[in-house]
Amino acid sequence: MEPYCAICSLFFPYFQPDQTVKRRIQFTSDSTEVSPAKQDKTKPLIPEMCFAYSEESNEFYPSNSFIEEDGTSLLISCAKCNLQVHASCYGVPLREIHDGWTCSRCIIGAWTADCCLCNLRGGALKQTTDNRWAHVMCAIAIPEARFVNVVDRSPVDVTRIPLQRLKLKCVFCRKRVKKTLGACIQCSYGRCPTSFHVTCAHAAGIVMQADDWPYVVLITCFRHKTNSNVKNKALFQDLAIGQTVISKHKNGRYYSCGITGVSSQTFYEVLFDDGSFSDDLYPEDIASKNCLELGPPAEGEIVQVRWTDGLLYGAKFVASNIIYMYQVEFEDGSQLAVKRNDVYLLNEELPKRVKSRLSTASDMRYEATFSTENVQAKKRPRVLNYKFLNEYVDDPGYRTFLGNFFQTHCRQGQ
Repeated sequence: MEPYCAICSLFFPYFQPDQTVKRRIQFTSDSTEVSPAKQDKTKPLIPEMCFAYSEESNEFYPSNSFIEEDGTSLLISCAKCNLQVHASCYGVPLREIHDGWTCSRCIIGAWTADCCLCNLRGGALKQTTDNRWAHVMCAIAIPEARFVNVVDRSPVDVTRIPLQRLKLKCVFCRKRVKKTLGACIQCSYGRCPTSFHVTCAHAAGIVMQADDWPYVVLITCFRHKTNSNVKNKALFQDLAIGQTVISKHKNGRYYSCGITGVSSQTFYEVLFDDGSFSDDLYPEDIASKNCLELGPPAEGEIVQVRWTDGLLYGAKFVASNIIYMYQVEFEDGSQLAVKRNDVYLLNEELPKRVKSRLSTASDMRYEATFSTENVQAKKRPRVLNYKFLNEYVDDPGYRTFLGNFFQTHCRQGQ
């Protein structure tokens, strides 16, 4: 069944009415379901960021070398238990892939091994640092769990999971299981207390999607499934000059501010030779062509990009996008240019990461709250999945800092 990978299924709920109808029609006509053959390549649904980042760590890791240039990864199947995963999702080097390949559990014959995070057997399991087992998909969705070796997806460190999470009860299995076991996740909508095991939520059809750091998985329970559509409509409502909204200040916290202007900016999206993406390049960042006069390169054209470290890097042009930027002014008089998805309406349900950093400063006596001293820049270098590089900061000094960081930490030994 799609997506043919036991780990990618995290972002593909088991119960999907439209897919069910499609399958019924297919079974009626063909009596068999079409699926990729063994050793086929498909595109993983799990962005690399979901493996590399956790609530406790925002370190940058190199792009996944198991993903092909076109974004696909090899589907491999365990010779003993028939587990099927992407080589990139399970962390299997190409040199280890062969007809008799076996998963981590089958290598040591741990037939009765179950996941310490959800207590179910089978599936894509990896050993933990305390010699237990955990599903890769469970480790991705639980914020405090992390992969010690990100490339190999193992071992899984579950020691940082707080007691409060371990005490949560799954709404799906608590009636069947008397003792509280495993670690639950919760709905991402506001302060919704609904909790469930990752695998229980997946089997029940709870929608989980890739999100931004530090909550890399967005979870929507059934109660808020319809409300999320309303939220998405509100997110893209037109904004007017003079309107009061909430946005992020330079100090990393969120405050009320007023919209003072609207402008547009053209950004270029490219795929670098090392497999990383960037979708916030200026036209003048393309060094091999005068894009300001000649327009954007053709799709797929090979270009040279001048990065923030001043060096040139080879890349393939993907597309150009026009992004509307909103000039906002805070109570301390400072101004920033921000994208639409970085602006929140006053009557909008705020994401958890915004609520936790929301502050008020209605009186200028609290001008110190706007201080930007000792605030470390947190924008990440370009990563494999460009969806997560959508934070634009109109500050040349900041772009220089990012370039120096990328050059120092991400290109050593190359």
